[in-house]
Amino acid sequence: MAKPWILTRFAGTFGPPIAEWSLARIIEHERSFAGSAADQRKKEWAGSRNAVTQYRYLSSLTLTVLGCGNIGRCIARAAAGFGMRTMGYGKSARIAKDIDGLDEYTQDLDEALQACDYIVSVLPSTEETRGLLSGEALASSSKANGGKSPVFLNVGRGDVIDESSIILSLDRGYISAAILDVFETEPLPNDSPLWATPNVIISPHVSGLTQASDVPKLFLANYNRYVEGKGLMYVVDWDKGY
Repeated sequence: MAKPWILTRFAGTFGPPIAEWSLARIIEHERSFAGSAADQRKKEWAGSRNAVTQYRYLSSLTLTVLGCGNIGRCIARAAAGFGMRTMGYGKSARIAKDIDGLDEYTQDLDEALQACDYIVSVLPSTEETRGLLSGEALASSSKANGGKSPVFLNVGRGDVIDESSIILSLDRGYISAAILDVFETEPLPNDSPLWATPNVIISPHVSGLTQASDVPKLFLANYNRYVEGKGLMYVVDWDKGY
C-alpha cells in the first residue's frame, strides 16, 4: 500500500558481522570446539577424539543461503573465500554470476535445500516467508545428498520456522543440527524445549548488533541525499514488507 511519505530503514552494515558469525559457527561445528572445551574442563587430552579429528575441509562443503540481499551476499562471499560451493535462494529472478560469491541461484526452495551441507537462513519476516520452513519443508534437505542431513543456521527471522518444526526436523533427520540466533519468541522462554534439545545451539540474537557509530553515518548520508534531491538508500518497500 502506497504511503504519502517515505520511510527508510537502518541497513547496509549488518552483512559483515553476520557473515563472520555464520562462518565462525560453521567452523566451530566442523572442528568441534565444544568438544575441545569439554575436554579441557575434564583435563582430558583429546577425550573427544572422534569429534575433534574427523572434520571436513570447508572447501569440500556446500552452503545454501536462503535470502540473497546484502547480508546473504556477504555470507556467500565469506563462504566462497574458504572455497565452499555456494547456492542462493530467493523469490526474485536473478543470475548467479550477477551475485558476487554465488556459484548457483534458484527460485525453487526444494532445489536450494537439496545436496547442501549447511543452510543459512537470512530470510525477512513477511507474509510469504512466515512459516516457510515449518512442517515438512526441510524434508527435501537430506534426500539428494546421499541421505546426509545438513546443519541449519538461522540469522534472519525466527518466524520462518516454528519451534516444533525445528525439533521435528531434527528427530526425522531432515537436519543434523540447528544453530539458532533468532526465535519465534524472544527472549526464548525458559520452558522452551529447544534449550534441552540435543544438537541445538542457542545464542541471543547477537550475530549482527547495531554499532552506535554506524547510525549517524547512514542518517547523515541519507539526509544529504534528501537535501540534494537524490534517491534515498534503504527505502522501505511496503509491498515487500521491509
